[in-house]
Amino acid sequence: MNPIEDFERSEQALFRMADAKRIPLNGSIEVTPLCTMDCDMCYVRLSREEMEARGRLRTAEEWLSVAQEMRDAGVLFLLLTGGEPLLYPGFRELYLGLRKMGFILMLNTNGTLLDEEWADFFAQNPPRRVNVTLYGASDKAYRELCHLPGGYARTVRAIELLRQRGVHVKLSYTMTVKNAEDLSAFLDYCKERDLVYGIDPRIMPATRERSRGFDFSSRLPAEEAAQTAHEIHRRYYPEREDFLAYCARQIAEVDARARFAEEHPEARKPERNTCKAGRCSFTLNWQGHMRPCVILRSPEADVFALGFAAAWRQIQDGMEALLIHADCAVCPRRGLCDICPASALYETGRQDGKPDYACRYTLELERLMREELAAADGECAQEDSPGL
Repeated sequence: MNPIEDFERSEQALFRMADAKRIPLNGSIEVTPLCTMDCDMCYVRLSREEMEARGRLRTAEEWLSVAQEMRDAGVLFLLLTGGEPLLYPGFRELYLGLRKMGFILMLNTNGTLLDEEWADFFAQNPPRRVNVTLYGASDKAYRELCHLPGGYARTVRAIELLRQRGVHVKLSYTMTVKNAEDLSAFLDYCKERDLVYGIDPRIMPATRERSRGFDFSSRLPAEEAAQTAHEIHRRYYPEREDFLAYCARQIAEVDARARFAEEHPEARKPERNTCKAGRCSFTLNWQGHMRPCVILRSPEADVFALGFAAAWRQIQDGMEALLIHADCAVCPRRGLCDICPASALYETGRQDGKPDYACRYTLELERLMREELAAADGECAQEDSPGL
């Protein structure tokens, strides 16, 4: 998972420099594991009883003290998330304190608590962006997937309140078997309002601190997830020529990688992950445990016990030791795949494993794109052939 994919081109250059120098430019804080919903596939949300059995929430004052060390270490972009961050009792104090320090702030929320008062607060103290997750296009999905009747109406109202006040909103959509039928309606909703959106048809089966295992029945089969991704890309490019050009670029990369693997058999060996996690990006959970990303539980360092700089060095060292499977290193479909130690761990039980789900997903995605290009070539051949 790429934690910086939404940044501007000029900022991407900044991230490349930070990556080279191992500067923690981007971070996130999960201020609370509590949430208004209990989604089937969630790996963060804890009940209050589960949370209190593990410890307490850190105060805004404690987070702001760590934030001073973060700023000194080079952190610029900071995401506040959860759980549902608006449940955090010290949210306003923390948010305003971070903003005063000069951090570029973003917020993840499910929107169910965001009323006129919160919308006014963000309009007066605007973040870089508010990321709102929609879990369907009807109350049915919220009732069955999120176990919150009425959640859809509350979330849509939050989106409109922010838009009316000029707050930048991005929508996210996590695909599951219980909301797959709502995807088209979600895309229409975004198009009608000219909203930026992100969709992930795959769910990583993480569990993290939760006492229950991942509900594998909630995610789409690998082939169906690939078919969904293909249709999402088709909708993204309104002109068919542009969509075909996208497919052609992807297939050209697959073919180039295949040639490289054939010509360089020595390249087939475990290699370090290229993700920015633990290189210029990190996350802190609600107790202050630093990790490379929101999925991995290890490497881990307690920022309150060690201090930010020492915790960051420990995370970097830990990530250097993590390797991906030799087959993945030379796989022609590497560009279509999100293989990383986190995905390998949760799919195979090993951080250097080869996830079958990811392999099936990328094989199907490649097949669909080749089929798309072949159909277009066939149409051109028919048009060019002389009439009888």
